[in-house]
Amino acid sequence: MARFLQIARDLALLLARVGLGFVLIMHGWRRWQVQGVESQIAYLRRFGTPFADYAAWGGTLLELIGGVFLIVGALTPLVAAAVVVEQVLIISYTAWSNFFITHVRGDTVTWQRGYEYNLIIGLLALLLVVFGGGRIAIDRLFRRNRAANDELTTDQT
Repeated sequence: MARFLQIARDLALLLARVGLGFVLIMHGWRRWQVQGVESQIAYLRRFGTPFADYAAWGGTLLELIGGVFLIVGALTPLVAAAVVVEQVLIISYTAWSNFFITHVRGDTVTWQRGYEYNLIIGLLALLLVVFGGGRIAIDRLFRRNRAANDELTTDQT
């Protein structure tokens, strides 16, 4: 049963990594090629985001390059931590006032995008920070075997 759970965990981490990486790449591509980074800069300036130029380019590059890294499982905890920070900053500067999906004005309830998307992306990235990329990741190739290191340490003493 423990082996089954380990395999299920590794597959779940693989699917989470690939899914999050794909979503990040699609959003980064839209910002870079479809909308243009200048429109992202203008959007951030409307909210008074400090260093809007750097934030727009940094977010776009993080989503494009970080998305690829997540898909292959390279530097997963580091990239995922950067995504968590990005989502917290997005919620703090641009989406906090929208709350969740609904917006109420008087008797009228309008549906608009709030920060629920950013919250879910940030929480998914947080799981990857905590659990890493799993055994089906490039990161795994560069990990040292702890048992071998422990034997070397005890043999030298």
